[in-house]
Amino acid sequence: MRFVLVFLLILFSSLLVYGQKDHHVILNQAEFKEWSSAPLYEKYGEVSALKVVYDRLKDQLYFVSNQDYEFHYEFCVGRLNYIHSLMVFNVDEYSADTSRNYLLANINYYKSLDKYALELGPTDKMSAKFIIQLFQKIEKSVFFSEQLFLLKNTIHVNSIASDIKDVPFLLPSDIYRGLTYQAVSKQTSKGRLHFIHNWELEKDSIQPYDIIVLDQIPLVLPHVQGIIVTQFQTPLSHISLLGINRKIPICADKLVFENEAILALDASNVEFKVTSEGYTIVPKDFDLKKLVKEGKQVKLDKDLSVHELILVENLSAKSSSYAGNKAANFGELNKMTEIINFKIPEVAFAIPFYFYDQYMHQSEAARYIEILLKSEGLISKDQLERQLAGIRAKIMNGNVDEALIQSISKQLKSDPRFTTFRFRSSTNAEDCEGFSGAGLYISKTVDINSEKKTIERALKIVWSSLWSMEAYAERRMVFMDDSNLAMGILVHRSFPNEEVNGVAITTNLYRDNYLGFVINAQKGDESVVQPQKGIECDQFICYPDQTVSVFGKEEGGVDIINYSSLNNGDLTMTLEEIQNLANKLELIKRAYLRKNYIRTSYFNFGLDIEFKLVGEERELYLKQLRVYNY
Repeated sequence: MRFVLVFLLILFSSLLVYGQKDHHVILNQAEFKEWSSAPLYEKYGEVSALKVVYDRLKDQLYFVSNQDYEFHYEFCVGRLNYIHSLMVFNVDEYSADTSRNYLLANINYYKSLDKYALELGPTDKMSAKFIIQLFQKIEKSVFFSEQLFLLKNTIHVNSIASDIKDVPFLLPSDIYRGLTYQAVSKQTSKGRLHFIHNWELEKDSIQPYDIIVLDQIPLVLPHVQGIIVTQFQTPLSHISLLGINRKIPICADKLVFENEAILALDASNVEFKVTSEGYTIVPKDFDLKKLVKEGKQVKLDKDLSVHELILVENLSAKSSSYAGNKAANFGELNKMTEIINFKIPEVAFAIPFYFYDQYMHQSEAARYIEILLKSEGLISKDQLERQLAGIRAKIMNGNVDEALIQSISKQLKSDPRFTTFRFRSSTNAEDCEGFSGAGLYISKTVDINSEKKTIERALKIVWSSLWSMEAYAERRMVFMDDSNLAMGILVHRSFPNEEVNGVAITTNLYRDNYLGFVINAQKGDESVVQPQKGIECDQFICYPDQTVSVFGKEEGGVDIINYSSLNNGDLTMTLEEIQNLANKLELIKRAYLRKNYIRTSYFNFGLDIEFKLVGEERELYLKQLRVYNY
């Protein structure tokens, strides 16, 4: 009888536990899978997460389903009778103070690594003592204690790592490099699956209705319905921007060429869907030819009334029609320096469309362009490439007006501190709503002391890049009408001694409707957008603090996704540099929203801003601003 009573008590207790929305132990993988879900931050693919709360006063550990409680605060109010406001909770329960009631974290399961990681919030200042205590409590309560690690995902955890004794660490870069899947552009499409084993031999076989699978990433990607690559991408990589511009599904799968089930679907009609958790390829029956649709042509503005160089102080949003969108946005960035403390590159000015148009007629390239536009859709790909090559040859073989060269030269010599300058494309077919055009056109360096890096050569190369096959094809995909296409040039001093270069997106790409700026940064001048194969950059999320933002964290914070492969496992920027950048980005974002009366939520609006840390003093320079299309 006594045995029966004990059994019934255990059974009743178990039923109570399973009826609750929190649990004190995790006995097996099935339980973890049942209670976990996708994390709030979708930083990595194939990850499931579970909240954990340790009530210090009751000495009780809780594993909390994300499906039942989205935030730790909700659980503490609903189950633990916490009575204070969210603001008080955030200040007290994420502090380093020894009086905090709760230790809060997430446990993430990384499927491809078969490892679990305890992850603190990016602004949590939990002491080393409390981290050890929490880790040990979890170890005793889960079946995966041998697979459990502490994730070094924040600046704070890194700073106290030496004090966190007898706790194994997992680095963000270990996760990033150990994952096999990454969602790049979360879309759905239909098409013919087409594996490309050798780009040079097979590129001409690609059709507009194809979903292509690539083991190498060429600079020029044709019109397709979707892309699977074997290399991971940053948010502003060439491939990522293609997904944004074209609104097609793109993902990275390191093992796709070893997947027999997908290989078996090569040349089949399929539906391709990309999500954070993974991707699906399902055979479907449909007419391929109906996938390629025509759209309404986009007309471009071209004003040829400005006949002289335009100094940066005279550039503004209105300059886009005669100097291009990049120069116009740069002018807006310059105006913000009057109220926000940051630098832009010196000796800045724009060469308007007028000089491009004059040169096109003088070099006879305009006649070739006219022939091309009349033959659109009527010629083969080979003929198209020959016509574009002919336009570029005419541009490169002409003679630029000497008066223009002398005018530019005079401006370059206006500040004797600088001798090298960047000539950057500024067209009416880039940096605009729905189409960034990033990476399509060429920038060149001019050295006033060099016989090779001349003004004339730079002008010709930048102008001619407007008519590359890649740029032409990308404009066709968004139905741009090239009859008014024009190239301006933004000029400013170059940066031969940059310590760090990077790109910031002023919205949280990994969590909807939430604070946070995504930063890609790299040591020196190695590109973060088109890096050499195998080179990775810093990737992290940072937050403005409350000195500049009502939404800001009290002391900001940094959530690390990956480390630069060029900087020995450390971030390329200090915490102070990151916080300074985050605060400047916040002020710029708010100033832009106020001035342009953009009718969208703060959280769902983002700017794409390029920055550099320059010289021994590592001064912050911002060199480009545009609206982020996503």
